[in-house]
Amino acid sequence: MRQVTIESAHEIMRHNPKSYFLVGDLGYHAVEEIEKEFPTRFINMGVAEQNMVGVAAGLALNGNKVFVYSIIPFLTMRPFEQIRNDLCYQNLDVVLIGAGAGLSYGILGPTHFAMEDVAIMRALPNMTVFSPADETEAVMGMKTIENLKGPVYFRTGGRTEPVVFEKPYEFALGRGVVVREGREVVIISSGPILKEALNAAEQLASEGVEIGVVNIHTIKPFDTELIQKISQKAKLVVTVEEHFLVGGLGSAVAEVMAESGSGAKLVRMGVDDQFVKHTGSQKYLRSVLGLDAKGIRQKIKENI
Repeated sequence: MRQVTIESAHEIMRHNPKSYFLVGDLGYHAVEEIEKEFPTRFINMGVAEQNMVGVAAGLALNGNKVFVYSIIPFLTMRPFEQIRNDLCYQNLDVVLIGAGAGLSYGILGPTHFAMEDVAIMRALPNMTVFSPADETEAVMGMKTIENLKGPVYFRTGGRTEPVVFEKPYEFALGRGVVVREGREVVIISSGPILKEALNAAEQLASEGVEIGVVNIHTIKPFDTELIQKISQKAKLVVTVEEHFLVGGLGSAVAEVMAESGSGAKLVRMGVDDQFVKHTGSQKYLRSVLGLDAKGIRQKIKENI
């Protein structure tokens, strides 16, 4: 997914001469083509993420659209003050492309896990938070973001994710997508883990459970209307995310359901309030944490 995201940014740079791409001394085998074609608009800032965001702000203040790329923890946490004060406070046209959503960098351990980024970014005024499920959605999102003004956090996965959307659909930022119809139980998911949710839903459907699946690619602005509609009709709503339970998708859904007075039961699936101390492949870690199709299916059966 991250490769098509970078390629989409590259395409924007081809027809927008007032655009820049900044990296924090990484992205090799992914960003070389941008550097080769636009050597004066590609800047390797080195391992200096705070300065990188500050430079991005300066470029944006001069009327440029700026893409900033790094691994999620280094992009969202190390320069958080600059994101808050330089980008969001001034509502600048900077797209933060974060690589490695959730447990994508599983073999590199907790320093590289992205488990609190959504909570951090959605708390900031003016920030758009976009978390695509697959490459198709990533490309559609970037095309829309091209014409969006203001800061964006673009949460990409790893090198490859399972395909969910075989072809583009009627896409809009801030609007959720009903991927599978069903009212009794509805799974609400965001990001690449959507595929696990769909696999769990298929297994449960074969056992006679009426189950729907909804994809929330934009966590901010949030599709409040869709969540209200779902929670008023469903008996059980289950949120699934590769993120801490605190402050992420499940929290956003809970806020809407609480304020709308929904009578549906809510079960939030994610990572409890503790660091993930295991290392291994993303598939392995999802299994350990109960966030694969098997774990999702089991949790739903326990709560029906």
